[in-house]
Amino acid sequence: MSVKTLKRLFFSFLVLLFTGCSYSYIEKGSFEAFVPETFTGLAYPIGDDSTGVWKANVSIRNYSDRHLQLHGMENRYDKTQNNSFYLDCEECPKDENIKADLSYHFKSFPVTGSMDYFLNVKRILIGFGVAFSPYPSMRSSVGFNSDYFEVGGFVSFGYANVSYSVSQVNYMELGNMAGGNSVWVDSLYCDDCSEWKLNGNFGAYINVFPTKKFSLSYAPSVFSPWLYSDIKCYENGSQDCSLAFDFPYIFAQYFGASYLFTKRIQQSLGAKVYFGNAFSEHIWNLESKTSFLF
Repeated sequence: MSVKTLKRLFFSFLVLLFTGCSYSYIEKGSFEAFVPETFTGLAYPIGDDSTGVWKANVSIRNYSDRHLQLHGMENRYDKTQNNSFYLDCEECPKDENIKADLSYHFKSFPVTGSMDYFLNVKRILIGFGVAFSPYPSMRSSVGFNSDYFEVGGFVSFGYANVSYSVSQVNYMELGNMAGGNSVWVDSLYCDDCSEWKLNGNFGAYINVFPTKKFSLSYAPSVFSPWLYSDIKCYENGSQDCSLAFDFPYIFAQYFGASYLFTKRIQQSLGAKVYFGNAFSEHIWNLESKTSFLF
């Protein structure tokens, strides 16, 4: 049994043995975030004579690998009460929110692939697809496709192996037999951990068709790189850390154009900007996508 595990067990023993208050919070952390590929629907007028179409896509974009410092992040005290080490008592500081030094390790993979099937029901397009960016995700969409425009929305969920580092502090105030209080502090950390985590992407798209082959596209979206917040905070994965904050969203806007060269090949080119309420930087990606229709 490791020294860190023994310390953890000793901390649990103290909590059970004495009367006092305790809580845990994340002091510092960096979390990897793989942003997904752009989705713009079918992006050409399908007409009434087709019942469905498959669309296979290969996208190339500039690679991004940056650390984004997150601002205004706090461990909310109401969430620390859900931690297994929290003991309710009148002396506990009920209104204390502790600041956290957090960052995103923002990444966009240079090559992505996807395939979608669009079912055409009286100009209503119902879509189902799978993508790799570089990890797998599944999506569904619904939209309306006319001779002059296309509009719709989508939702996707992915599963990615993400790396992170985290340092958690456990604070405990104990009463002693003389009536005084003593403070005991323990730290848990993981410098180079990784886990499989769920992520989610939600958005909409608008395509305008100046001609039957040419399309102008706009697609806003909201990405959540971590859909749930419990993580392993030991390098050997033996202990959970309860996070008392919500991971901030990553917003994106895509502007692009597509051209249908033949009935089977469509080429798209566009730019995408990422931004967020919790970080001040804007990150731009140029994207080129080749689609094969059948």
